[in-house]
Order: sequence, then C-alpha cells, then structure tokens
Amino acid sequence: MTDKTVFSPFIKQCFVCATVCMNVLSNGCAYGFPAVLLPQLKLPDSPIPLTKAQESWIAAVFTIAMMVGNFTMPILMGKLGRKNSHFLVIIPITVGWLLIVFASNVEMLLSGRIMQGISFGQVVPIRAVMIGEYTSPNNRGAFLSMNAVAQISGIFVVHLLGYLVSWKTTAAICILFSVISFVMTFIIPESPSWLASKGRYEESKKYFEWLRGLNENDELIELIQARKDYRENENRSSFKEIICKVEFYKPIIITLHISLLGYMSGGMIIAVYGPTIISEVMGNGVDPQFWLVSIDILRILTSFFAVYFMKKFNRRTVTFSSVGLCLAMHVAVVIYVWLVKIGVIWHVYWIPAVLLHLQSFSISAGIVPIITVIAGEVFPLAYRSLGISVSTAIATAFHFVILKTFPYLVTMVGVEGVYGINAVVICYCMIVCWFMMPETKGRTLQQIEDRFKGIEKTVEEAQPLSVLAKYS
Repeated sequence: MTDKTVFSPFIKQCFVCATVCMNVLSNGCAYGFPAVLLPQLKLPDSPIPLTKAQESWIAAVFTIAMMVGNFTMPILMGKLGRKNSHFLVIIPITVGWLLIVFASNVEMLLSGRIMQGISFGQVVPIRAVMIGEYTSPNNRGAFLSMNAVAQISGIFVVHLLGYLVSWKTTAAICILFSVISFVMTFIIPESPSWLASKGRYEESKKYFEWLRGLNENDELIELIQARKDYRENENRSSFKEIICKVEFYKPIIITLHISLLGYMSGGMIIAVYGPTIISEVMGNGVDPQFWLVSIDILRILTSFFAVYFMKKFNRRTVTFSSVGLCLAMHVAVVIYVWLVKIGVIWHVYWIPAVLLHLQSFSISAGIVPIITVIAGEVFPLAYRSLGISVSTAIATAFHFVILKTFPYLVTMVGVEGVYGINAVVICYCMIVCWFMMPETKGRTLQQIEDRFKGIEKTVEEAQPLSVLAKYS
C-alpha cells in the first residue's frame, strides 16, 4: 500500500464500504435462510424430517447465538484491531454455510445456524465501527446506510435463490459472498482511529491520509489530540466511573431507543410473520405471498433512496419524518381494522395494502438506516466497540422477545391490538430521541464525542501533528 495512488479517497472509502457490505450481504442471506430451508424440509421427500419443536429451534437459535457474537466482538476489535477482527468475523459465517451444505441431520443444521448467529452478532457492531471510522463525515451517513441496503438485499437474494434451486445449493452459493469479502479485506488498511488509540500516531496519520487525502487533517489533529489526552488519564478512571460517564451511557440509551423503534416499527415482524399480518389486515381472500413479495421489492428500492436521504438531509429530519409516517400508519391500521370488525365500514383490500406499503416505505427510507448510522457515530473511540456491543446485545434481547411474543399477542388482542401496542412504544421512543439524540451530520466522530463530554474545542487549540508524534 503506497501513498501515491490513482484512486481518489472517495473511491477508497467506497471499497472499504463494499468490503464490509459484502460480508453484511452474506449475513443477510443467513438471516432470511429459514424461509428457504423450512418449507423445503416440510416436503414429503425431505432428507431431514423436522418436528415442530425442531423447526422452532432452527429459527430461534440464530437470535440466541447473536448475543455471543455481540459480547465477543468488543474484545476482538479492542485487541486485534478492526481489519483483523473483520477477517475473524467471516470465519463463523463460512463454517455455518458449510455445515448446512453438508448437513445430514438436524444437529448439523442447528450447528450451522448457531455459527451464522454468532457471525451476525459480531458483524452488527463491526460494520458500524468500520464504516464510521474509515469514511469522511460528509459521506459517512450514506456509507452507513449501505449496510441496510446490503442486509435487505441479502434477504432478497436468498429468497430468490431458494425459489430457483434447493436449499443446499442456495447455501453453497451464499458462501461466495463471504469469500469475496475475505479477499477484499486484505486490501484495506487498519483503522486510523484504532491505531491512534494504541499510540501508533505515525501509522494512524499514514492510513488516515491514504483514506481521506490531505484535506481532512483537522479531524486527524482532533483525533490524535484526544487520544493523547485519554492515554494520559486512562488509568485514573475505574470501571464504575466509566459507566457513569455521559459519553458512555448516553449513546447507549440513544442507540437502544433507536433500535427499539426499528423493532416496533414492524419491519422485522413483517419479514418473519408477513403472511399472518397480511391475512389479518387485508383479509383472507388475498394472496399473502404475492403481497409479501411486493413489500420486499418496495423495501429494496426504498433502501437505495435512504442513501440519498442520509446524504441530503439531517439525521434528525430523516429520523422523525420516517418515524412520524410509520406512527401514522400504525394508528391508521388500528382504526381501519377496528372499524371493519365492528361493521362501520366495508372491507376494501387496497386500503390496508396502501397502509402496509407506506409503513414499509417509512421503515426502509429512514428507520432501519438510521439505526446503523447512529450506532456508527455516537460512541466515543475509547468505548466504541464495548458500547456498540452492549447496546446491540440488549437490542438482540428485544429482538428475541418481540418475535416470540407476537403470535400470542395476535391471539390475545388481535393484529389491531399489536399495532396499537407498537404505536405506544414508538411514540415513547420518539419522545426520548427528540430530547436526547444530537444532530451528527457533517460532524467528525471526535466532534460528536466532545459534544457528549460538553467540550467545545477548536482546531487551533489542538497541538500540531509534529508535537503529537513524540507520544507514539
């Protein structure tokens, strides 16, 4: 890797984003794979017959394994760096696909799903950290939004493959995405932020300029100055003091509420229980698979618009506009289903169809992308890997509880009751984020960190690189 290159900093940042997103795509395929696997294993000539309990575990064990990945990733990122950690993340997803390809019994399938879940749990924090640290503030939101595009595309790809070929062939093809990401990782450098956190300032400066060019040295000065200050004082803070620091706990609170917004908005529930929701809202006379495909296509197309929205508009504008639309659609569904049930209005299938599509538009256009964007921006460097992993682990618990309780809630309170509960939670999260979530668009990661600390430092107050270098 040389300093002189024909590629612009923007192209290099695009390559880093593509490297990470190729891995995210493979994990997206893993997330959507049960929709391919389980229907084929239910066929009369299935080579691996399943009981109802085994079907449930194949779907649920993935989420449980994610928590293991969430908690192992901060250790890997802190000790080994971002690049080496990305190499390691690719190993379990590849092993998982191989176990499924050669599976001859339920135990091998479960083992493969566990490995995939561990990888998915690891890739969630590292994708936000890597893209957040490697990219320029002006383009960071758009690059982080590509994670959502990659994940949704992975789900679509695996569903398409499963429609055309067998589940084993589908798994074999999905391995290619991981292999491509592994090869691409050799080309990218180590994170300048991580190098600075280890006191390797010359290397940090070298790779920062390779990634960003020479026009963003103000951010580099801020970064190294902050790391120097932290290294001088890091031994004075106990663990209790760290968790009480506003720059540690406030980003976790914000990220958890943003994640809960994403889960309660309905995107995850529609992906898993889409046919049930469509039948309940639109009536039993419609083809739920047709409308589910229609919603999937809309989500993929909208996810590309989300990249533009993140580039063009402020984070808070995107967040509250999309959440407001989603909340309105939840309330509209509650009112429509209730009025139909009590006989005030006749059922007209296109009305709930429009409501569900607008709900999905709001999810893909702003809510899902903002989860990754905020997670990649608000955590301070010193606690970034730990903070993202802790918040992701708690959010994963939300994920598991929501998926497990949905069928029971529909039975108890009806689909309109579920939408009503979701609307209340969305409203609560919206209020919390309104008062706590800062505007991060166009700010460097160091400026965001300093804002949480209550520090307003100008570039002129920072020491020059020539002085900071002596601390390396």
